[in-house]
Amino acid sequence: MTSRPNDQIGDWLAELEGIELEVRCRLEPLTDARFNWRPGAGRWSVGECLDHLALTTSLMLANVRPALDRARAKGKLGDVGPSPYGLIGGWFVRMMETPGKRPMPAPKNFVPSSGLPKGAVLGKFAGAMQEFRETLEAARGVAIDRVRARSSAQGGGWIRLNLAAWFAASLAHCRRHLGQARQVAELEGFPGDPIP
Repeated sequence: MTSRPNDQIGDWLAELEGIELEVRCRLEPLTDARFNWRPGAGRWSVGECLDHLALTTSLMLANVRPALDRARAKGKLGDVGPSPYGLIGGWFVRMMETPGKRPMPAPKNFVPSSGLPKGAVLGKFAGAMQEFRETLEAARGVAIDRVRARSSAQGGGWIRLNLAAWFAASLAHCRRHLGQARQVAELEGFPGDPIP
């Protein structure tokens, strides 16, 4: 997918496509045992990383989509140029980037399930990414820097960012945990050969 100059949403859609491609090519071929192998107590498997991304993306979109729909109904329209994230939003996006400078404990409602069948996790992940894609498409023409939504993290409802920040932070969050999944597959003790 190619984007037009200054097409922030098009760039995000292209990045989302790259994330999905990496999961299909590098992680989907893993056996169930490799997919669910945990490197140690309190450390996530490849499957848990993907389940976490599916869960957090779906919960984020549950707050973002209604805000987006209300904004469109109220005529909060804007151009396709890059939308600023705001001061707090910019900080939040940077905090999500890979590699994480410090561990970020997951809020209770963001903790992934363990030992789920690979197919169930991949289906959940694919569904969340499809919903993300549809929401990004629906955001075209809306002034996403002037529309805010609350965090879906348990205990984090006081955090309100604009939609541009939520979209960018969610993609950064995907990059972060795909990087974590790759690290798990490269650790000594990972069953079988490391992933390509």
